[in-house]
Amino acid sequence: MPHIDSYDGVKDPLDHLETFKTLMHLQGVANEIMCRAFPTTLKGAARIWFCQLTLSSISTFKELSAQFTSHFIGGHRYKKSTTCLMNIKQREDGTLRSYITRFNNKALSVDEANDKILVAAFTNGLRKGKFLFSLYKNDPKTMLDVLYKATKYMNIEDAMLAREDKLRKRGK
Repeated sequence: MPHIDSYDGVKDPLDHLETFKTLMHLQGVANEIMCRAFPTTLKGAARIWFCQLTLSSISTFKELSAQFTSHFIGGHRYKKSTTCLMNIKQREDGTLRSYITRFNNKALSVDEANDKILVAAFTNGLRKGKFLFSLYKNDPKTMLDVLYKATKYMNIEDAMLAREDKLRKRGK
């Protein structure tokens, strides 16, 4: 049996179910075996739920999947709309690197964000400065283009911060 993280009833049940099915299908496992193997991926509240199912009440993995999903759907992480990206702003004292990290983390939770929207939202959140000016000047079409250009600015920013730290330590 391939390794899969145990499901405890808290996380996204659809993610757990899809991971399990993918691993089982890769192994060529029959539907009946999937029904018997699935409980081995459960723990805590999820295992208790499974043990409380009426004996012989489920005859297919499809039925088991439906019951599992409907019972644990509260733990499902719903994707956010792209409008939430417009609320992410670079802080006045924040580095470009920290802004990109926050932006990328939020972008991962967005459903179907295309490059045009990502670039617009990212640019919208940047504070005024040379990097923003360069983006307006060169009009990047993809987030890859933006991040490539950002790398140069982040390296400069890191070097300047290191220099300031060094000068500050010398002054003490």
